[in-house]
Amino acid sequence: GSGWSTPRGVCRQGHPITLTTRGRSFDIGTIGGKKGIGRRRTMAPPTVGVAEKLFWILAYSGCSSTMLVINKLAVGALPLPTVVSGAQLAVSAAVVVVMQMFGAKVMGPMDRTRVVPFVLYTAMFAGGLFANMKALLLTNVGAVIAARSCLPVIVCIIEWAFMGRSLPSARSTLSLAGVVGFAGLYIRFDSGVDVNGASGYVWLFIWWMLLALQMTYGKWMTEKIEMTQWERVFYTNAFAIPPTILLFFVTGEFGNVSDVEMGDGAWFWLIASCVMGVGISYSGWRTRSVITATTFTLVGVLNKMATIAFTVIVWPNDTTAASILALVFCILFGLLYQDAPKRKERPTIGGHKATMS
Repeated sequence: GSGWSTPRGVCRQGHPITLTTRGRSFDIGTIGGKKGIGRRRTMAPPTVGVAEKLFWILAYSGCSSTMLVINKLAVGALPLPTVVSGAQLAVSAAVVVVMQMFGAKVMGPMDRTRVVPFVLYTAMFAGGLFANMKALLLTNVGAVIAARSCLPVIVCIIEWAFMGRSLPSARSTLSLAGVVGFAGLYIRFDSGVDVNGASGYVWLFIWWMLLALQMTYGKWMTEKIEMTQWERVFYTNAFAIPPTILLFFVTGEFGNVSDVEMGDGAWFWLIASCVMGVGISYSGWRTRSVITATTFTLVGVLNKMATIAFTVIVWPNDTTAASILALVFCILFGLLYQDAPKRKERPTIGGHKATMS
């Protein structure tokens, strides 16, 4: 009466029986043996509602868009980009430490299972940042936008191949195709794609793949490494400080510190950027934990397109109606995307696949 039946000849003397249903596995006995009901092996993650997903997507998108504006104002008043970035990283990590000191219990022990994955994640981030700078030197903005708009496609393939996700539905496939197609139209109407030789393509591809790996690896960490969101905020920001210090010296900012004059409101915008840095760090990890890596990547693309659309509408310098329409349709097609579910596990009995009756 359970709805499960076994293939003929499978349940023989001494064969263990494992029943897997709804993401849970049970050892229910051994034919002819003494083994009885066993312990539950795995449990499916809690279901996340649409409202919660939408809330965190909007929160992350709001923080991301606001951060772009505040960063521009902060760097304009204090023309030392790595100093501004370093301050944001240090404040975000310090907030978590202070919360822990005052009894919030947001941090667990720092052990190898937590530190090593975040060191690798930070290395991907730093490598991607360097590759992005090299790509921008050898290509134009249009080439970078084109590569970024295609990123959800490769992330989707990685999730299907290595993370147990189903392929996207027809609706989601249309969504991804629309995002890529209309982003391409915008680039054609705007700056076009300009790549300086083979090295430009190489650095563009390296940046593209590192970003794809960063997106999927970040999602893997939220699923496999049990820790609080605030811990993720701490490790991400704390481990990114050393590469930022290195960039401070490599880019020559160290030699320009004495010559820099702070503009009006420099301290205000610096503090505001640090506060927003905490917000985007937390909302980013929280959003990543409730949606797939492909959806998270797509949200990043749509945020970028929405920012460009806002800019060209407010400051329409040589902007055509066709390019604005391309941006609008790119965003609208992106909104059609739906998370691809996990592939369903077939029930197994004695190491063999069972059939549903």
